[in-house]
Amino acid sequence: MMRTQPMAAVAMVAVLALQPPSSTEPPPASSSSPVPTTTSSEPPPASSSSATPPPASSSSVPTPPPSTESSTAPAPPPPAPAPVAGGGREWTLKASRLELNGLNFVGVVDSVLNGQVIKVLKFTTSDMKIRDLVQTAEVSPGVKLITAARAGSISTVNLKPFNGGSKEPPPLIELFTIQLKGNLDFLGIKIPVDYTAAHPPPLNVPLVAFTDVTVRNTDLKGGNLTIPGAQISIVSNQVSAERR
Repeated sequence: MMRTQPMAAVAMVAVLALQPPSSTEPPPASSSSPVPTTTSSEPPPASSSSATPPPASSSSVPTPPPSTESSTAPAPPPPAPAPVAGGGREWTLKASRLELNGLNFVGVVDSVLNGQVIKVLKFTTSDMKIRDLVQTAEVSPGVKLITAARAGSISTVNLKPFNGGSKEPPPLIELFTIQLKGNLDFLGIKIPVDYTAAHPPPLNVPLVAFTDVTVRNTDLKGGNLTIPGAQISIVSNQVSAERR
């Protein structure tokens, strides 16, 4: 009996040795078979969305600072001054009737009066008819020259004789006026007017007549004045002298 139990124990040990291990732990990785890794030096393909950079915004474009260097281009010449009409002293024309033929209102221009430039109205005309002409001009301080036509007569301003051999057209009469005040005679209707550089004529008509007119002028060019029965008076310090 004592000899059978040791034999049974030896058989049990042999059976246990033949069975696989029952442990659940994973076996350790073998050092002889490492996980393969990529050794290629080529970069990965670039994405098509990042291959072309986006266009730069206009706000991100730097604006170059303005140049501080002085321009070497020569400055343009100053504009030529506007022509200034001749003149000198103011003279006044009064008439019971004034007719202007071929009249043209050129516009407001510069004229010289007593050494100063002022604005005046410029007219051109082919001839003038003046009834009951009286002209007054100050020839020196306190001294006036008065020229009066015979009562009821018509004085005229006509163009200077034209040289037929010349190809140039005859010059027109030029009148530079500070003020024209009177009654515009329009088909027998008298319309009060007062024309100055600040209030020039609104219309330009080739034939016009004024009654009870006073015209203050600085110059008259291009015409010959004829005064029937002219009487010239010089008035100085309220003392008058007459010459015929």
